[in-house]
Amino acid sequence: MERGLEIKGDRDLLFQALANLLDNAVKYTPSGGKINITLLQQKQGFVEIIVADNGAGIPVGARENVLQRFYRLEAARNSPGNGLGLSLVAAVASLHHGQVRLEDNAPGLRVVLELIIFSPR
Repeated sequence: MERGLEIKGDRDLLFQALANLLDNAVKYTPSGGKINITLLQQKQGFVEIIVADNGAGIPVGARENVLQRFYRLEAARNSPGNGLGLSLVAAVASLHHGQVRLEDNAPGLRVVLELIIFSPR
């Protein structure tokens, strides 16, 4: 029997981080758009949870800013939210010794949440 991927961490925080990524993808992808969720095991002992959409995306120059608390793009100021979603994802990744990367999905945004795989000894 093949085992699934396991990551060691706070279940509630990891769930909230993933929920935030999915909420953003749904919120910023137009009707009829596409959202993909992928789980990849990396050889270096990491797993990547990828949420990609074909929405408007985030300009390269603003990607670091949106990971800060309360920062919102001008285009998002009229939509619900307070600028905490991606900063929470970044904080959860850091707490779990991982990282979050924002990449171009051409069109749209590709968010990669990279976490360490748990290997029991």
